[in-house]
Order: sequence, then C-alpha cells, then structure tokens
Amino acid sequence: MQLFLQGLVQALNPSTFLYILIGIVWGIIGGAIPGISASVAMSLLLPFTYGMNPMYSLPMLAAVYVGAEYGGSIPAILIKTPGTGAAAATVLDGYEMNAKGLGGKALCMSLYAGVLGGMVSVIILVFTVIPLSKFALRFGPTEYFWMAIMGLSVVGAVSGKSPAKGFISAVFGLFLAVIGMDSFTAVHRFTFGINRLSEGLEMIPVMVGLFAVSEVLRQVFNGDVFDVIRQKFKMTYPTRKEFAQCTPIVLASGAMGSVVGALPGAGATIASWIAYSETKMLCKNTETFGTGDIRGVAAPEAANNSVPAGGLIPLLALGIPGSNSTAILMAGFTIAGISCGPMLFVNEPEIPYRLMACMFVAQIVLAAVGLLVLKPLIRLTSVSKVYLTGAILVFAFVGAYAVLNDIFASWMVLVFGLAGFLMKRYGFAPPAAVLGFVLGELVENNMRRALQLSRGSYGVFFSSPIDWVLIALTVAGVCFPYITAYISKKKAGKTAAGK
Repeated sequence: MQLFLQGLVQALNPSTFLYILIGIVWGIIGGAIPGISASVAMSLLLPFTYGMNPMYSLPMLAAVYVGAEYGGSIPAILIKTPGTGAAAATVLDGYEMNAKGLGGKALCMSLYAGVLGGMVSVIILVFTVIPLSKFALRFGPTEYFWMAIMGLSVVGAVSGKSPAKGFISAVFGLFLAVIGMDSFTAVHRFTFGINRLSEGLEMIPVMVGLFAVSEVLRQVFNGDVFDVIRQKFKMTYPTRKEFAQCTPIVLASGAMGSVVGALPGAGATIASWIAYSETKMLCKNTETFGTGDIRGVAAPEAANNSVPAGGLIPLLALGIPGSNSTAILMAGFTIAGISCGPMLFVNEPEIPYRLMACMFVAQIVLAAVGLLVLKPLIRLTSVSKVYLTGAILVFAFVGAYAVLNDIFASWMVLVFGLAGFLMKRYGFAPPAAVLGFVLGELVENNMRRALQLSRGSYGVFFSSPIDWVLIALTVAGVCFPYITAYISKKKAGKTAAGK
C-alpha cells in the first residue's frame, strides 16, 4: 500500500499529470470514433514513446486505454453507434434514453459508472493482483467455452417480446462468426469464392451496419427522419434516487469486470454483456430494460471501464497480455526496457504500483474531462434529424473504411444495415446477432480446443467446479426471460380478474 501511495504522489506530478491528461483526451476521441478502438488509439501513440521516460510513456498509454472505454459510450448513446465493441450493450438503454430527451442523463450515468467502476477495479488490482492472477490461470478451454455460452444467455434479455426470435438472431450471429478461414484446418468456410471474406468479417462493419445504418433506414422508411425537432436543448442529470439505485450495481459490475479483465482473451465486450445480463436477472422491475432504463447504462459501463485495470493483473503478475490493448501496453514496457512478470514485483515493485496509481488518477481526470464535454455533446441531439442521420451515415461508412482501408468494409456496412433493418421490421433482434457474432469465435475455438485435448470426450466440459458454476448461471440466464414473462402474465391476469 505504501508503494501505491508513493505512486499517487508521483502521478500528481505536473509532468506526469499532463501526459495522463493527453492520454485521456486522445482515448475519449479514439473511443468515440467508430472503428478506432482502444488498441488502435494506443498503437497510434506507441511510436512516440521511443526514447520517452517510462514514468510518462506508460501512464499515457494506460490513460488512453481508460479514456477509450468511456469514449465508446458517447456515440452509442447519441447516435446508436458503439464506438467500441464494449459499448454495444450500452446502446440498448442508452440510445432509448436519448430518444426520450434524456441523453444528458445517460451520458452522465455512463461517466459516473465508468469512473466509479474504474476506481473499484484499481483498488481491487492493488490488493489482489497476485491471487487473481493465479485464479486466472485456472481457466482452460472449457471454462472459456462456458463463459462465452453464459454471455450468450443474455440473448433472452435483449430480444424484446420474443426470446425465440432472439435466439434465432443469436444463431445468425454465430453463423457470421464462422465465415472465413478455419483457424484449425485452414479451410475456407462460407466465403462463396469472395477472397475478401477469407479473413472473416470485421467487428466494426457488422456492428455499425446492424446498429446505426439499420436505425437510419428504419427512420427513413417510417418517415421519422423528417420530423421537426421542436424540443429545445435541455441538459438533464440523474437524480439522487437514481444515483443511489445505480451505485450498488456499479460497484458489483466493477468488481465483476475486474475478474473478467483478468482472464486472458475475455475483454470488455464480454464483461459488459455479462454485467447487463446479471443485472437484469438480479434487479427488481426489470421489464423496463431495453426501453431506456438507466440501470441498463450503469451496469455495462461500470463493467467495461473496470476491465483496463483488471487486464493489468495477468500482464504485470504473469507477463501475459490478455487483450490487444494490454499487448500494446506490454510493447510500451518492452520499449522502456522493462520485463513484465513475477520478477517485476521483486526487482522493481515501484513500477507496477506507480502505474496502478496513475490509472487511479486517470479516472479522476476522466471525470473532469467528461463533465466538461457533456453539454457540448448533448447539443448534438438538437441538430435536425435530416442532418444528424446524414452525418451518422458518413461516419458509419468512413469509420468502416478506416478499419481495413478497403471499400469492401463500406459495402459490408450497407449489407448489414439492410439486414438489421429487415430484422427489426420482422421482430428479430440485431443486438442478439451482434452478441452471437462477438462471442462466436470464443465459443468455437475453445470448444474445439477442449475436444482435441480430451480426444473427443464431451465429459471434459463438466470436469471442474468452475464449469458447473458457469453452467448454472447460463441456465438461469436462459430461463430468466420466460420466468419473468410468466410472472408478468400471471400478475396481469390477477389485475384483470380484480377489476
């Protein structure tokens, strides 16, 4: 703890603080632009760290990671386009709040949840970095498989009135995930002779198409895009009751995100979906989720903003980068001539604790910067829908093009925009398809890896206590929408009989 406090003093040094501020601002910008994820934003700054003092370069890279996870929620709430994969769950309630004129409240709760969740994660990191790294090593292919399946169990919670159509949408997403070259056999699957599909579908074109472009098409065909906005700009903030209601959710989701972040290969996207699912299962009056419930913003934002600190656990304690972003941070350590791993805490313990302290200060900086940009951001909602939807289409196609530097990505945005529009029109759930697509690779690769190790025995999937815990949570997630629908129907019947 003493080393952490010393690190806090150094983090508040004007020079270090300036680099943290630069990292936060650039991270928010990178996260807010669809196609520029946390890892891309960090990689763009990485060349500038050559020859830089690690006291400045490492905190700056870590701050970019922190800022980008929050930045992804901004377009998710305002224009239904998640800036990062982790913000996809925020779209469900965040955009609905914005549509009701509560965009400022959603952005404010996203900032509050992200900052508090991040602080919780850093505190957990300081006290549990060694034990949690050992726990993360207990996760093998079967545990990752069931964790991904548990993430898929949220499908019923994001499917609206028809869980069955939600599961069909998720299967469609799983199908999209297997397009491309098989990573085990190098066989091309469902590419239909199109060479561009050999490497699989990129996440950003799929998400931008299914979320943003489909919404623009829906508004155009319904005539909503031509509605005149009569409501003047009005900034709204969460009430004390809403803060009190969401704080326990934020603390729990922040702790959960720390654990998920410590698992190599899991990441912020899975953490946000699990947090959303578990919050909906455990809270009361959850029928408002998906229609603009502020709790549906708090849970995923707390979870995905706690992942950066959680991701430092395997990196610092074991020398294992668990994601693209932590791999880039590890490159920053290498450039500085520092080796990550157990001996880091023996030979130079002040370095990891200084970095933890800088990440804690980065959360405070994020809160200040976020509050400064809230009002300018919410003013975007006062722009005429014709101009706003036009800008959304421009950002969607340009952002997708930036991912691959190839016009093919823009065509994919159009294709999935049309697919998402048709799904909405016939009652299917684009968010469920996105969830299936995001988790598909994790499900397939770990299932096949487990079967290879067990020589085809399916008993391996039920061989550890962690497996059974995850199975129980999965079953609960699948049954939850049907149980709540049954209870709601029963209550409605009693109310009708009473009248």
